[in-house]
Amino acid sequence: MFRALFITGWIGVALLSNVGTVSAQDVQQPVRGLVRAIDDALISTELNARIVEITRREGEGFKKGEVLITFDCGKYQTELNAARAEVEFNKIALNNSIELDKRKAIGRFDVQQNRAKYEKAQAQAETLAVQVAECTISAPFDGRIAEMRAKAYEMSKPNEPLMRLVNTDRLEIELIVPSLWLQWIKPGLKFRVTVDETDTVHDATVQRIAATVDSVSQTVKIMAVFAESSPNILPGMSLSAELKQPGTQR
Repeated sequence: MFRALFITGWIGVALLSNVGTVSAQDVQQPVRGLVRAIDDALISTELNARIVEITRREGEGFKKGEVLITFDCGKYQTELNAARAEVEFNKIALNNSIELDKRKAIGRFDVQQNRAKYEKAQAQAETLAVQVAECTISAPFDGRIAEMRAKAYEMSKPNEPLMRLVNTDRLEIELIVPSLWLQWIKPGLKFRVTVDETDTVHDATVQRIAATVDSVSQTVKIMAVFAESSPNILPGMSLSAELKQPGTQR
């Protein structure tokens, strides 16, 4: 009887040990991930002006510095011209008061007052110059139009997105993995991914690890990059990643 209980207990311990081994293997099963563009921007403007021209359509590419949208800024340009004329007028008045002050013909307060008027006019002109500079929107990086929300001849609304730009040549992989994997996942770890939409396999390398762990799900975000670029891979595609603990066999 005692012997039977001992054998039964030993078998139970063995089974628990096997369960623990299976869990350790399961923890390295493929995980799901997402392809993201490193350069991804929503473009807006502070102007309330009519759109004159949109040079690219959704899906088309562009180079850094190329003009994407042009606004009708005749009103802003006229205001800028008037502000610059005001700057010149106040500059002359300031220089004249400085000369008179040297001759003791006016008081120091008059000089300071004219200087304040000149500096105020300068500030107003600089503000308008910034607005005029926004009359054209240029591409901040090489990329493609991911989404176009504006149309030619419409009035833009301040701070409302006009378009979304992405660089499809600079991509990264975002994965959510168990936080226990931090025991062996390090930047530089190489692994393979299979992209769902293209059904192709690619080499990748862990580049960064998130600074915090989700305490509820006990997971952590890691970012990786493809070893080689591929024109067929686009932001938003899904993939499966096979991360393997160094020194283990599958």
